[in-house]
Amino acid sequence: MTAPSPVALHPALGKQLKMSDDAFRQIREHIYDLTGIYFQDNKKYLLEGRLGKRLQLLGLSAFEEYFQFVKFGARRNDELKHLYDAVTINETFFFRNEPQFEAFEHTLVPEILRSKSPGGKYKLRIWSAASSSGEEAYTLAMLYLERLKPKYPSLEIEIVGTDINSTVVDTARKGLYREYSIRNMPQSYLQKYFVSSDNRFQVKDNVRCLARFENLNLYDQVRMRQLNSFDIIFCCNVLIYFDAKSKIRVVSGLYNSLNRGGYLFIGYAESLVSISNAFKLLNFPKTVAYKKE
Repeated sequence: MTAPSPVALHPALGKQLKMSDDAFRQIREHIYDLTGIYFQDNKKYLLEGRLGKRLQLLGLSAFEEYFQFVKFGARRNDELKHLYDAVTINETFFFRNEPQFEAFEHTLVPEILRSKSPGGKYKLRIWSAASSSGEEAYTLAMLYLERLKPKYPSLEIEIVGTDINSTVVDTARKGLYREYSIRNMPQSYLQKYFVSSDNRFQVKDNVRCLARFENLNLYDQVRMRQLNSFDIIFCCNVLIYFDAKSKIRVVSGLYNSLNRGGYLFIGYAESLVSISNAFKLLNFPKTVAYKKE
């Protein structure tokens, strides 16, 4: 199936298109098969609202048509980008999880260095597995420059940020942010690592060069196998969108991507109870981490 020309918007623009129960089930199952993200019955309104704009732009008059297009259409692979952007939520800012960063700096990094390269050179590999628009990855880069590099002069760092949403990955690569993102930023970091102009804040090149960003679907087992040998993975506020089966699959992939002795951070509202017993749970002030032994 091919979509009508997107040049002219549908006449119903401005009106809320209604999603039938059958269309909801079809689209929900397709999203689940592709990403592991599951929309409960009471979340139909979310899909209806988020995908309604795509129908308008594509000139489609019903969600059933959209399902056919995104699953069987000639341009379905191109449309997946827009589908993923529509169904994902991106809420983040710099220095969001302070207790995790404290544990990272004061406990995890020193322990990794003692076990891997006592007194020698070592490259610390970190994966921000749901990096959204990049604030977490760049926070880690700044912490490295500000706190770790002076203490461990021979330590190098590599930060990989990934997200399924291509729009926020583009934002991360540009490193240009508004006031909302920097609201928790210590003033000294803002002055040292950003250039500000017209209420926009550009991350400086010495920070940006430490992080690279890619599109990645955590449910894609082939791509997941390509990401490995990480010392620390941050995968916060993602598991809450998966059901138990999807969580097991994603966490298993994260486990395989870690080095032996590596650590996993997840969100405060998330837990690996009944999901995986492969990790050792470690408690820190106001946060926990999971260690691959």
